[in-house]
Amino acid sequence: MDEQGFMATVEALERAEPALTPLHAGLLTALGAGVAGDSRGFARVFGLAHALVLRAANDLAEDLGLVQVDARDPRTQRLRLSLTDAGRRLFATAPNPAAQS
Repeated sequence: MDEQGFMATVEALERAEPALTPLHAGLLTALGAGVAGDSRGFARVFGLAHALVLRAANDLAEDLGLVQVDARDPRTQRLRLSLTDAGRRLFATAPNPAAQS
C-alpha cells in the first residue's frame, strides 16, 4: 500500500466510524494492511511518540473493541496487536487501493 492509498483508507475509516481519530484510523489501517503489527513498530514507521500509540491502542482495544492485545512486553511496553472481528469488518469497509490499480 502506497502513501496515497494508506491515507485514503485512513480517511474512509474516519468517515465510517466517527469515534476514530486520525491516529486510531492510522493504526487500524497499519494493522489491516500489514504495515505494522506492534506499537513500537508503528511509532517508529510513522515518527510518533510510543506513548501516543499506546494510548490509541488502548482506546481501540478497551473502548472500541477494534483491536486486541496479543502480547505485552513489560520492559519496553511494546504491544503486539491484531484486529478483532469488528476491526476486520470495519477495515473491510474501506476502499482497497491495490484492487483499484
